[in-house]
Amino acid sequence: NSLWWLGVTGLDAIRQDTLPYVPRDHWARWTTAVKREHPQVTILGEMWDGNPKLVAFFQGGRPAFDGVDTGVDTLFDFPLCYAVRDVFAKGQPMTRLSETLAADTNYVNPRVLVTFLGLHDMPRFLNEDGADPVGLNLAYTFLLTTRGTPLIYYGDEIAMRGGGDPDNRRDFPGGFAGDPRDAFTAAGRTPEQDTVFRHVQRLLRLRRELEPLRRGDLQIAHASRDTFACVRRSGERPVLVVIHNGRQPAELKLEAAAIGIARDAVLHDRLHDGGEIRAANGILRITLPARSAAICAP
Repeated sequence: NSLWWLGVTGLDAIRQDTLPYVPRDHWARWTTAVKREHPQVTILGEMWDGNPKLVAFFQGGRPAFDGVDTGVDTLFDFPLCYAVRDVFAKGQPMTRLSETLAADTNYVNPRVLVTFLGLHDMPRFLNEDGADPVGLNLAYTFLLTTRGTPLIYYGDEIAMRGGGDPDNRRDFPGGFAGDPRDAFTAAGRTPEQDTVFRHVQRLLRLRRELEPLRRGDLQIAHASRDTFACVRRSGERPVLVVIHNGRQPAELKLEAAAIGIARDAVLHDRLHDGGEIRAANGILRITLPARSAAICAP
């Protein structure tokens, strides 16, 4: 299998008073021709906009109102990227996440959208006003436990800074002879860089170990100003993800049956190697320190 990445078009594609930069019927012909020669290729499109309706307009799998099926398999999830930055860098309500995910009904298949915190054409996450490494770690927790195919832009895993292009494309420290520092090794990373790196590494291991985090259905269990919780489920295997972005500790109460978890379930916080959570009388009570997260599985 292989992946092809193309810039799909701009907003003008659905305006009636202008011509699109690349007409949608062109992409339909192009993807048909490509897949005739390379049937296993996955075509990833870039529609740079924060509106899920506009992004979804270019995902193939069904004809849109113009009768055209673009044939584009999936797209970069810019709407969710903007929501993640708004929440974990700028301090907007966690309901931004649930509202954006609620718009998944616009897509043919939201499970295959490519999710990310940043790309080569954007200032890095930590260059957002209000961003800090704690928020970056919480953003990574969301990114690597939500639906979609996550993409990590090089250097974000060690909390690299960078403003607009080309500052966001600074060299990764290390990898070449003569480099003064090698961030590919623990000894070459600063304490801040190593904290973020180890957190991302742990999340990736959990994603590999817990199938629901990769392929499971997603059910939003709670969304409020400071706290977001969802259940990822594959078959009978649930994983509960809770992220708290508030500056004060909080306790979250969830009705187990309402989120498909047994009334007497015993869950373990896999993110922190402990933290047993028992359902009592069908209620899960989760204590959350300020700006923290838990990934709970049986």
